[in-house]
Amino acid sequence: MKNWRFPLFRSLGFISLAIAAPLVQAALEECTHLTAPATFIESNGLVCLQKVIVKDTSGDQLYQASLQWLGADKPNQFKLIDAGFDDASEVNSPVFSLTNGLLTLPKVDVPKLNGTERYNVSLNWLRDSDVDTDDAVSLFELATVALYINPDYIPNVTWKPYGMLLPNERRAVDTLARSIPYAQLADAIYDYDNVTVGSWDLIESNGKSSGMDAGVFRNRDTNELALVFRGTETCDFPCSFKELEDTARDAIADAAIGIGTVSDQFKDAFRFAQSVIGRYPGVKITVAGHSLGGGLAQAVGSTLGLETFAFNSSPVPDHFFDTYTITLPAEELEDLIFVIADVHDPVSNTDKTGKIYLDSHHVTPLIQFNFKLKEMLSSRKVDLFDLRFDRHSITDLTNNAIALLTIYRDGW
Repeated sequence: MKNWRFPLFRSLGFISLAIAAPLVQAALEECTHLTAPATFIESNGLVCLQKVIVKDTSGDQLYQASLQWLGADKPNQFKLIDAGFDDASEVNSPVFSLTNGLLTLPKVDVPKLNGTERYNVSLNWLRDSDVDTDDAVSLFELATVALYINPDYIPNVTWKPYGMLLPNERRAVDTLARSIPYAQLADAIYDYDNVTVGSWDLIESNGKSSGMDAGVFRNRDTNELALVFRGTETCDFPCSFKELEDTARDAIADAAIGIGTVSDQFKDAFRFAQSVIGRYPGVKITVAGHSLGGGLAQAVGSTLGLETFAFNSSPVPDHFFDTYTITLPAEELEDLIFVIADVHDPVSNTDKTGKIYLDSHHVTPLIQFNFKLKEMLSSRKVDLFDLRFDRHSITDLTNNAIALLTIYRDGW
């Protein structure tokens, strides 16, 4: 039988090797602020362990410890670099058995940009071949990895935990996160007095007699541009003559989409986008818009090859592409054009009903969220009579998106 106790307890005796001192100090600093029983930090390969229950025939002892991943050359191995006593345990505490050398981690957090992945992991302790020298180290080798199933998840009562999302659901959430700054711009463009939105400044606005209205924002930190199209104009009574005029023009454009006709707004949007590209060569330009503005954004982004975020968007008349052609293949378009919608939105959701638009389609499949039933990419069909105009608001869509991302970034 292997003598598990001697080399491991020499490491747990906190006799840090001199060559590992900087690494040990870094581990202590990285792990100090963490509260989860086990956390893997991808940026440096550290595994921070707390409330570790070390089981022995003589009783249990509580420790905290740090493991260091040994890198791509030894992808399944980790080295113990630090350990100390701890004073509490919990349901998901790591457990190390001195009897068989198995380290069990019931729940390992892996923080990501927009949420936390979680896994159930076990590792076997490997004894260094030269245990009688001061260079002996304690190594652990990965034995099993499984997805952690959150027992608190209740479908349609809570959102599915980030770590349990399927790849296409994860992509939807990550896309939603990237879209939020552009959703805020698509909301702000309805009022040109919104000259500053976060780190974005409005540097140009453009309006045409067709009713096409757009603005160009510059990011102060990155210098990238956002070309944002205004959606269907509405006004609160009493309306000015200009507001009534804009509303009428947008209504004409909406009606044209309804019968598959290309309105002049689409043509003006394309020409304005070409002008912006020509005046800012080499600058990253992202296109965005809500409602009718989302349709204009899809049309422009797909034909000019610009990343696009369209929110609760109208589709694009098929005949637009008779004149303005798409050169990118469908799979590349899906990584470039993102059409994000509330599943109950009546403007974007017409591919579920087929009862509103003729000969008009979204450039790429909808990325839909059911904020009421807490579902993403819902497979539920929404009947025409379940579509609600109060779900069309860009402000509400943005607020719902921020609320969902807050839940995930807080660790759900």
